[in-house]
Amino acid sequence: MGKIVTYPPERHPGGKQLAPADIKDETDREILARVLLENVRRWIADPDRDVIYGMDLPQADPAPELTEEQLAGLAKQGKGTMGHTTIFEPYDLELYESFCYPPLRMPAKPQVMISYWDMNNEPVNFIEGRFMIKVLCPDGLESWLVLLIPVPNFYTALEGNCWGWPKYVADEMTVEKDHSEVVYEGKPSWTMDFTPGGVDEATIAQLKENGTEGGNTVSFHINGGGMTLIRQGQGPEQARESYLGSYFAEWEPGMIKTWIRPEDPVSGLLPPDCVTPGVWQRTIRRGGGGGGGGMYKVK
Repeated sequence: MGKIVTYPPERHPGGKQLAPADIKDETDREILARVLLENVRRWIADPDRDVIYGMDLPQADPAPELTEEQLAGLAKQGKGTMGHTTIFEPYDLELYESFCYPPLRMPAKPQVMISYWDMNNEPVNFIEGRFMIKVLCPDGLESWLVLLIPVPNFYTALEGNCWGWPKYVADEMTVEKDHSEVVYEGKPSWTMDFTPGGVDEATIAQLKENGTEGGNTVSFHINGGGMTLIRQGQGPEQARESYLGSYFAEWEPGMIKTWIRPEDPVSGLLPPDCVTPGVWQRTIRRGGGGGGGGMYKVK
């Protein structure tokens, strides 16, 4: 005879399901993970639904659009998502193509994107690295397929791996302007060193045009004995529009030296001594939108 209590009754007063607005600590966010997993699983299994908004969570009213003065005030307080992003051509095209799992195909211009973000959230923060390749999807859109994602805890790793984001749990994750790194099993597994400047005006314009992966990633969600291809967002045009419409508390171009441990197969896509143009940025949401983005089944 035995009993295991994972979450005591006071975590669900009155038998009420936890909502995002209820999150007060790490345990609350962990509990929310099982709600997200169940909601998305039900959506995937429903052949009549092609899109899910806000993970089917109760949505609050749209946040009011912030004024430039309010945004500047938040910037001074250090608010906003911050980190590095860089895009470059793959070193090994054969290896690149091996990651273009059917029905995905090689795009006209193969590219690797590496981003590392401190979401700077309250009350529970989150940091995530994203190693991605550009792929051509069956709907004709080009999106970023996520291949390697370090995260700081097990519940987001569980979410990601169910949704097709191959996440692993790091020992430590640090995002700083000059040097960001991931530590795994006591050793660095991912580093990004940023040096401001060293890029011309044409490269700066291209960095702005590239933006980030936000709103245009794809993955394969577990679906019984198979997989369902889904997109987080509406594709490249919406992602670019959203990026350019962000409030940039910081945006600085430069050169980024990236290293991924050789035990990770994706490291073969990096050229030796990988130093590429990239950006350090900190962005703040302007508000005025809905409470959650959408995920779409790609057909």
